[in-house]
Amino acid sequence: MSINRETSTDLRLPQQTFDDDFILTISKVFSGVRWIGIVGASRIKWKLYALTLFCLFLAIEGQASKKVMRALAGVAVDISGHRSVAARLAGLMFYTAVLLGFIQSNRISNSWNDISVYWASVEWSQNIPNMSRDKTLRKRMYRVTLVIIMSGSVVYFLDALQAINFQCKLPFCLKQIILKTHGFLLRESEYSDWVGILTLFMSVIANIIWIFQDLLIILFSMGLSSRYRRLNECVEVMVAENNRNKNWSKDQDILQIYAWRKIREAYIKQAILVRRVDNTLGGLVLVYNFFNFYFICLQLFYGIIQGISNDGTKNYFFLIDLVWVAGRTIYTILSAADVNKYSTMALPYLFNCQNNGYNIEVQRLQKQLIKNYVALTGMGFYNINRSVVLQMMGTIVTYVLVLVQYDASEG
Repeated sequence: MSINRETSTDLRLPQQTFDDDFILTISKVFSGVRWIGIVGASRIKWKLYALTLFCLFLAIEGQASKKVMRALAGVAVDISGHRSVAARLAGLMFYTAVLLGFIQSNRISNSWNDISVYWASVEWSQNIPNMSRDKTLRKRMYRVTLVIIMSGSVVYFLDALQAINFQCKLPFCLKQIILKTHGFLLRESEYSDWVGILTLFMSVIANIIWIFQDLLIILFSMGLSSRYRRLNECVEVMVAENNRNKNWSKDQDILQIYAWRKIREAYIKQAILVRRVDNTLGGLVLVYNFFNFYFICLQLFYGIIQGISNDGTKNYFFLIDLVWVAGRTIYTILSAADVNKYSTMALPYLFNCQNNGYNIEVQRLQKQLIKNYVALTGMGFYNINRSVVLQMMGTIVTYVLVLVQYDASEG
């Protein structure tokens, strides 16, 4: 009997992606960020909008680069305060980070359909006993999204507040905000109302993209870690049942070997899924870590050099920015490191398996988890595990001390 091809394509397993909480949540996230230019496979009007934002970011990048070059060449008219070489370089680095993050986020969004199909096929191709659904995953993902958005909005609002004279009228307040937050980009003679409005709009979009980079890494890490936790729970239950069963028959041995083989194959498919996600996410991880490392060093340097006793109000804003950047960087790295952490957490359960339930498949799974190193990476240059946080902290302290000593010697 022949089967209609058009009908059969709707029955293929990868097409049925609507039951998975992770896939549903990430799809909604990508659908909600189209207005900041992360459009993926959206309609042509959204792609034209994203192209417009990309061109505007390129224009800002070119103007900021020009200002930095003029300051370094000594031909800039004003290099004090918000137009100093350090301020201009910091502004250039921020928009460089945003532009690269914009490109990488669009790359991930474009690849999401393929990733989601493969993710769903891995999820549904498994037939493992005791494999429960993570009922709290969607709530945790929404909670993290809400906290990061709210925290980023508060920090951005506080940064704008320090530039406002509350006695001024609205157009002059906008001018004050733009000239203080984007002094590296515009001089007062170059300012106009329409330039100020456009700059404010692009600044808001840039800060949202800046936060969205964290969110993507965290949410993908949560999804991968959740799958590993579920597999580890299966191993724990299987080992506990094996240890309780003292009377084994030959038929039970065969069934146990088959069940352990399914679990071992599930870990193999999970490792392949992690590497497939890493191939897409690795560029964003590399960009994210590099620029966050730079801004943490910069904020620490400003805080140490200027102190908080000379101008308490101003430097408390530096402290808020430092805590925000450092806090979300550490949390993002730890979230990504959970993938590596949970990939081997089944080993203690396997080592606790007693002789009557120990078989060749359990032994193979032990060797597989020990030898098969699984982790998200920065395009393969380094692995994201918990030791990266300590390494980053040590490197930051070293570089800041070198900068402080250099600044003191120059003075």
